[in-house]
Amino acid sequence: MNKKIGLSRLVITGGVMAAVLLSGCGNSNNAGSGANNKTEAKKQMAPDFTADMLDGSTFTLSEAKGKVVLINIWATWCGPCCGEMPAFQKLDEEYGDKLQIVAVNYAEKRGDVKAFMDENGYTFPVAFDDMGEISAKYPSQGIPYTIIIDKEGAISKTFVGAQSADVQYDLYKKAIEEAMNEK
Repeated sequence: MNKKIGLSRLVITGGVMAAVLLSGCGNSNNAGSGANNKTEAKKQMAPDFTADMLDGSTFTLSEAKGKVVLINIWATWCGPCCGEMPAFQKLDEEYGDKLQIVAVNYAEKRGDVKAFMDENGYTFPVAFDDMGEISAKYPSQGIPYTIIIDKEGAISKTFVGAQSADVQYDLYKKAIEEAMNEK
């Protein structure tokens, strides 16, 4: 009986998370608004997680301390998510090892994600959030959801929704530069 209750909770939680993500997928009026501009005196530390990567490795956020990290939660069925992907490719090529990009795919089949990345020629790092556990640590009104984390591991800026890849590139680049230049 406990296994049934646990499974029911998992199914309900997954369904609620999917509904939240689906409701937010789209172009948002405040896309890229940088909702968290660190105006508070106390920094909010980014929740740690470990994820399997597309290349077969694993990524642990706390191991990236000392460099700026861009986390993007996305799915291949989300048009705005796919539309901003060229921005991540450009940022990855521009910053190289100075920036850690982790595009966290929400609950899709790994083969589908690999096919999408290969088909589009994207080479930036992709992580898998098979059960929605990472997404649950970074609650949002929807996807795409992008978080810039500073060198100390604190959330520097957040972005919900996306406009064009060019607009998002400019917004993310500015936020990355600010996080890199913080003392």
